[in-house]
Amino acid sequence: MAAFIDSWIRRLTAPDIPAAVFHVARGSLGGLRRARQSASVKSSVVRSLPAGLVEPSFDKPNLPRPEEFQSAVKDAVRRIGSPEGPVALLLPETSVKTVLLSFDSLPPAPDEREKIIRWRLARTLPLPPAETRLSFAVSRTNGRARAFCVLAAAGVVREYEKAFAAAGLDVRTVGLPTPALLGCLPKNGPANQVIVNIEEDYFAALAILDGGPALFRVKPLSTGNLWEEAAEETAATLRFLEDREKKEIESVWLRPAAGGDAGTGAALIQNRVSRPVRILPGDAATGIPPADRIRLAPLLGQLS
Repeated sequence: MAAFIDSWIRRLTAPDIPAAVFHVARGSLGGLRRARQSASVKSSVVRSLPAGLVEPSFDKPNLPRPEEFQSAVKDAVRRIGSPEGPVALLLPETSVKTVLLSFDSLPPAPDEREKIIRWRLARTLPLPPAETRLSFAVSRTNGRARAFCVLAAAGVVREYEKAFAAAGLDVRTVGLPTPALLGCLPKNGPANQVIVNIEEDYFAALAILDGGPALFRVKPLSTGNLWEEAAEETAATLRFLEDREKKEIESVWLRPAAGGDAGTGAALIQNRVSRPVRILPGDAATGIPPADRIRLAPLLGQLS
């Protein structure tokens, strides 16, 4: 079974760049294949998925029609070409649970760290430890250790792995789209910033303060009033952070993947938060059709 590892953790441990990256969302499947000798994009695909083909959930099956989903994956692989090596997979964030824990200190040994973190999580784990995959990354901020934890049901991860294996793919890394967007940010950006990711069915926000994760939240959105809800959630997130941390959020980055006019959505959020909002991935996504850049932004970040 592939190691379940969040893409933000991947950025710390820096394993080999995957030969291709795929992102599964409720209504779409995206893929990028990397050029053999570099991290540049060789080919890409974005294809829509029928309603009900992917039903993201932490503790319920995600792929109610697995054979039909496998066919969609095989079609995506055919369109970008077979990757020459292991691939990475980004899952819907509504398929996992994320927790940010704070400690006075943590031991340096990974096994000891995991024991302490699992002990802290034991009261809130929705599934028994044997059925839950845990991955975490630890950073230090203001003298305290913070553990960014990702919990996934083993059965859900196996569903996706099986579907991609049927298409001849070796899934070596499983991550999340919003942390993957860190790879799209400027290398020397401000210390305090927030990434807002608007999918067709949920809002996600990742706050980076003093270079480390300070908050990660995911909330479902209703389709009828999506952008209004997203703007309010963004404003509430910034108010909460600045009040709790006593720090000013210097940059807000937006991936408006929910469809519609991205510029209008960004303007609505910008008006609500009273500061500039910049759209990811910007104009530097060479080799990607303009209409697909926003949808494929997390995959570009994962390859960076």
